[in-house]
Amino acid sequence: MKPPPSNIAIVRTDRLGDMVLTLPMFVALRTRFPGARLTLFARSYVHDLVDGLTCIDDVVYTDVEDFVMHDAMRSRHIDTVFFPRATLSEAWHAYRAGVGTRIGTANRWYSLLYSKRIGEHRSRSEYHEAEYNLRMLSHAFGPPMHDVHLVRPLAKPAPSNAIIIHPGSAGSSPQWSAENFGDFARQIQATTRLPIVITGVASEAEKCAVVSSMCPTATNTCGLLTLGELLSLIAGARLLIANPTGVLHVAAAYGTPAVGFYPNAIPINAHRWRPYSSKARVLISKANDDMTTISVEDALRAARELLMPA
Repeated sequence: MKPPPSNIAIVRTDRLGDMVLTLPMFVALRTRFPGARLTLFARSYVHDLVDGLTCIDDVVYTDVEDFVMHDAMRSRHIDTVFFPRATLSEAWHAYRAGVGTRIGTANRWYSLLYSKRIGEHRSRSEYHEAEYNLRMLSHAFGPPMHDVHLVRPLAKPAPSNAIIIHPGSAGSSPQWSAENFGDFARQIQATTRLPIVITGVASEAEKCAVVSSMCPTATNTCGLLTLGELLSLIAGARLLIANPTGVLHVAAAYGTPAVGFYPNAIPINAHRWRPYSSKARVLISKANDDMTTISVEDALRAARELLMPA
């Protein structure tokens, strides 16, 4: 019988939300292989998200100066590596490092670089993205199929009691308009008297400014927060509303109520990308991914439901 893996790595170097949905793999691997050393390869922008997590033994940041992935894998004696969403270069580095078990999709021309190839097409959206990630373990090592347990970041809550408005997104799907977010912010603030905080990265300043102009009492933090500060703000908020982007998954990890706006098209729909939380509500566009079919009244109704006392 083949011995269990002793040094397992997961390579995930893309977006914040994808990282949140990948971390449950470490929880499952820790359960299945308690003696294995678990390493994450990631970009340093997620430092505040993963720093100090006990489900990970080592974090290697791939964007540091003079970093060479295959050297890092060799020095850590990595024997098994998972690629939830690899690039050609990442797959090549694992192959070149001599990692014995390399697990990735069967649906790329460079999939021959993997020793275990998974034939599922994520683009069909048959499962949630977090479930697809965990299914990699079952494909690689057999049953059981592990449940999704989101990992709560260690950043401490900043008790703001605020409603967070996050009008931007990574741009990978149709979006609810900044004007709708502004109208929502104005109306929810008038009825709840809760503070409104607008968040976003610097490139989303125009959208955040629209919301701020329509709700002048809101605090606009666009481009001003570190990731750690954003995590703390989300952890202490009463509610977050956003287009499909990473902050929704962060809210789910913290148990913060959230409302998300989604198109209905595969593979970017809510079935695959919704916040994995019972405290989330998703509003889905009607035909042709027309996000104007989601009204401000729909959003207010969902928000009020989540804000009601338990």
